[in-house]
Amino acid sequence: MRGMTPMTIVIVFAHPDDSEFFAAGTLAKWARAGHIVQAICSTDGALGTMRRDVTRKELAALRASELARAMETIGARPPILLGFPDGDLRRHGDALFERLVYWLRKLKADRVVTFDPWRQYEIHPDHIEAGRRASEAAVFSCFPLLFPLHLEEGLEPVQPKEVWYMTPSQHRPNRVVDIRETLATKIAALLCHESQVEMLAAWFVPGADPRNLSTAERAKLEGGASDFLRKMAGGVAQADVAKTAQLAEAFYALQVGPGHFDNYQEMFLDMAGAPPKPPEVS
Repeated sequence: MRGMTPMTIVIVFAHPDDSEFFAAGTLAKWARAGHIVQAICSTDGALGTMRRDVTRKELAALRASELARAMETIGARPPILLGFPDGDLRRHGDALFERLVYWLRKLKADRVVTFDPWRQYEIHPDHIEAGRRASEAAVFSCFPLLFPLHLEEGLEPVQPKEVWYMTPSQHRPNRVVDIRETLATKIAALLCHESQVEMLAAWFVPGADPRNLSTAERAKLEGGASDFLRKMAGGVAQADVAKTAQLAEAFYALQVGPGHFDNYQEMFLDMAGAPPKPPEVS
């Protein structure tokens, strides 16, 4: 903490387990460094099961509790749950945008982390909408005439400095975060989402019934999920051309200007075919 100005880092995603796959190691590292980490989950996650013996209301409550445990595990603040219907986020995009602007202002966000909404072949509409609206909120939350009711509530406009897009992204990463010291925390956070890990039962434990896992099957399932995340972090580390990271998470970070992304120089260099700079490693 000495000599460091702590930031408020807000991660916006669609479903309760989204951040654990792509950013939990980084979030844990930032939290350990003294930054405030705040998760905003856009939907209630009420479709995330293959079971038929549970209601959407019951599943939403279960997934909310799982997310709370996961955020506690990585050292983040209790999550903010916006509760829009799972699978139908696009229809609620305008309301999501207003809520995200509200929370970025209330939290005084310095950095936003989210999905890349322009990634080719992203087939989940909730991921696209969450990333798009988080991006819009990051660049428009600085304008005081946008949602003036926020001002009446005492919220001041805020300008986040950066938006970090989790990989897989449409763009080559320019930030690589070494998560060797926080991979175990990332795994523990993912395993908090028991309802989602159980959906992978047939993948890791052929023939297993996710509704009735034996102790041995559950241990094998958790081991398989842990091994998957370790291999994923090892593969992502290849994005670090200097090979200084063995286990990593990668991002494409854009600086935010008033009302737009401040990346024109990089954009023109890309268009001109200039060799990309090596990603920054932290």
